[in-house]
Amino acid sequence: MEFFTKQYDKALETYQLGLTHDPQNEELKDGLMRTHVEIRKASTGQVDEKEMAERQQRAMADPEIQGILSDPVMRQVLQDMSTDTKAAAQHQKNPEVMAKIQKLINAGIVQTR
Repeated sequence: MEFFTKQYDKALETYQLGLTHDPQNEELKDGLMRTHVEIRKASTGQVDEKEMAERQQRAMADPEIQGILSDPVMRQVLQDMSTDTKAAAQHQKNPEVMAKIQKLINAGIVQTR
């Protein structure tokens, strides 16, 4: 199984879904692990600027990513997370918000350095 043309957020979802149907599938487990490695590289700034720009460009074409980024609540959450640690801690308690943030991290839009 191969990565989704570096759409790591989509690959992650697909591997996870596959493992719900076949939890012992070594190829799916390996793909999931490799996808996590690539996501971690991007989220911690371990890819070059060109690669990061390409990932972000692909992500910005995704309607789900566009929806998250255009949501006024999520825009405020992202602002708070970069400027207000107390508010950021509160946001992290909300599973829906964290799922959206994780989606942005997986897509390469948000970094956690």
